[in-house]
Amino acid sequence: MDLQRRDVLKTAAAIPLAAVAGCTGVLDDGETPAYNDSTPKDGANDDAGVFFVHIDAEWLRDFDGDEELPYAEELPDAVDIDVGSDTAPVNVDPLVGYPTGGLLVGTISLGFGLLPYGFGDRLLKGVGGSELSEGTADNDTDSDTDTPESGSELRVDSMLLVDGVAVFRGSFDADAVVAASEGFEPGEERNDFDVYEGTEEGFLSTEGLAFAVREDTLVTLLDGESSLDTVLDTVAGEAERFGEGDGGGWALETAGDGHITLGAWGIDPEAGATSDGEADTGQFIKSGPVLESATGVVSSLTLGPEEGTASLAAVYPEGEVPDRAAIENEVGASATTRDVSVDGVRVAVDGTWRVVEESTPTDTGSD
Repeated sequence: MDLQRRDVLKTAAAIPLAAVAGCTGVLDDGETPAYNDSTPKDGANDDAGVFFVHIDAEWLRDFDGDEELPYAEELPDAVDIDVGSDTAPVNVDPLVGYPTGGLLVGTISLGFGLLPYGFGDRLLKGVGGSELSEGTADNDTDSDTDTPESGSELRVDSMLLVDGVAVFRGSFDADAVVAASEGFEPGEERNDFDVYEGTEEGFLSTEGLAFAVREDTLVTLLDGESSLDTVLDTVAGEAERFGEGDGGGWALETAGDGHITLGAWGIDPEAGATSDGEADTGQFIKSGPVLESATGVVSSLTLGPEEGTASLAAVYPEGEVPDRAAIENEVGASATTRDVSVDGVRVAVDGTWRVVEESTPTDTGSD
């Protein structure tokens, strides 16, 4: 199935509701996005750079996937989600393709990465404001162990996937989350988080995995090669955040505010590996050469009721900045209106898609 034009609207709304959660509170005082407080500057694993995906949950809750937006036909082709070993990457406009590809990477990462935890399905339903109620825990408990009371709230207001770690913001009953988990035991408390470490081997092994919870935040390790502690230190302000250096703050302020945001800094934006190590954005999208030499990209997409907007911010090495003509040819060419800015090694592109009203001829005749 090709994710094209109006399909990008319906599929982008439908897929996350079944398999991902999102974020609200995108901007903090008009500066860098609020999710930056959970994004480590150098990422959450030993690989170079950082890869992150952010999705706005309030949009997902309010947006009707069957809603016909007036500008749907104006959007460029996005990505092909029917991928396989013989599927060639689809050449797309990166202004739309990057954030949409990030949405699909987030879907795959969470779909596989949360399977061993036991609370994954209920957590993802929390994007709509669901509950962990009595009798829904999957793990076996002793008869004298308290179970969560009916109506224990689990609401996801925010999701950030950074490398192999997922950060959910919202409202969490820690006892309910722990009771619903399987194959975990208490670990060392860190900052104000209760930490639980995986112990079980087997098909859905929890060994090497961990999660941390407090009343407003749940952090889960999706990939054993990433670091939960690095993200917890970042949340606590004890580690440098992405927006605090190397142009990251400029990129977030320029292009980090959207319903869907993808960031790739110090790595190929088309090579953001998922938790299973087998799928990446390169399987879904293939942009032109204008972004090949970029050392950092942040790109976001917003689907409003009357118009769609997208932004991209990229940083290049000295002497490798593409000329304006190349940028205009490859990025946002289908937009109704577009703004391209080149400032030293920084490139920014904003595009808007809307239906242009046809002008009515004016009768200039005289009596």
